[in-house]
Amino acid sequence: MTSRYFSRKIITLWGCIFALSILLTGCTREPQTGQPGGPAPAVVEIWHSLQGAEADTLEGQIRIITETHPEVIIKLKYVPEQNFVAFSYQAEAGGEGPEIFIASREIIRQLYEHGTLAKTAYIDQTAFPAALSAFQFGGVGYASPWLTDVPLLYFRTDTAIVPTNLDDLFLTKGGISIAAPDTATLSAWWNGQGGRLLNAENPVLDDPLNVTFLKQLLTWREAQSLRIDPSVLNTFAGGGTPFMIAGASQAKFLTQQNVPWGCMPPFELVGGQGHPLLGMTLGIANSAIKTNEAMMPVIQSVEKALLTSEVEGAMLQAGRLLPANMGYYQRPEAQKDIFPQANIALAKAWAIDGNALEWKLIPFQDAAWSNVLAGNFTPEDALISAQGEAIEALAAK
Repeated sequence: MTSRYFSRKIITLWGCIFALSILLTGCTREPQTGQPGGPAPAVVEIWHSLQGAEADTLEGQIRIITETHPEVIIKLKYVPEQNFVAFSYQAEAGGEGPEIFIASREIIRQLYEHGTLAKTAYIDQTAFPAALSAFQFGGVGYASPWLTDVPLLYFRTDTAIVPTNLDDLFLTKGGISIAAPDTATLSAWWNGQGGRLLNAENPVLDDPLNVTFLKQLLTWREAQSLRIDPSVLNTFAGGGTPFMIAGASQAKFLTQQNVPWGCMPPFELVGGQGHPLLGMTLGIANSAIKTNEAMMPVIQSVEKALLTSEVEGAMLQAGRLLPANMGYYQRPEAQKDIFPQANIALAKAWAIDGNALEWKLIPFQDAAWSNVLAGNFTPEDALISAQGEAIEALAAK
């Protein structure tokens, strides 16, 4: 009896030791990605600045992605746009922060300059070339374009006759209204007539063709054929102007207001030679701190899922920005409304790298144009002054 008692104690003792060894092994093993019921899924955090319906739609799309990718848990965090760069830099400086950023081109440029971004984990080859270029620095992609905008020439189909060239528009068709006389709005007409900012990497804001274009703007402005109207969208919707230049994203508002409208890419009025500058563009980038060998596959899968035309289309329905994915414009729903014309404009948009000198020079040109149209300077004096200021600013950096 004593022998059986000690045998049972020994068996019990070995059982406890075996169970303890299993417990300790489980506690010390690193979590691994896998399917439900297996190793723990990876966690991917996304920081974004979307609000309202766009934020709600993004959250819904994330739920769909996690259903099809159970190996990953995706967490969304809203960060106000004005704090985005500072918060991101501070987080990464402490070894924290998200795996993925969704932000505007300007924010992504600043994140890149702070060393916060890694090269794109997933390269989206289906985006428009100009949108891709905007997120390249030194020819290397640091974000993939997600949603974008492009200026179009709108006309009221109830009062306007479609013009064939700029003279036709400004001399006989009632003139045009724009929100601001800047390069973003008028780029297709400006560069379509030879306007340029650089010559062999040297600023040439006072180039003779730039002077000629600015004189042309001044002539139109003095004749009241070119009208500056910060409320141009409402003016157009109310019938106060037959033509306007505005983003393709504004078509949704016009349709909701039952405005009879048509549109065309502005470069069609300069023999198809011009290249419009993209408007607001959102990109998807991945963190320099969190993008490591272990996390690369799961970050790639999340970015790839976000950059599909289906997700971009859902975001379009929630907001106004258009998909940057060329594939969306082949879908049946994109064969009407604003999309055929937007597709043409996006395909021919101005492709310049995210850190190209042009981005630094455009504000100087915009200031010169505004000063001339406000009656403060002659075109020659304004552009000579802008040229000097640009050279001085570039030399200081």
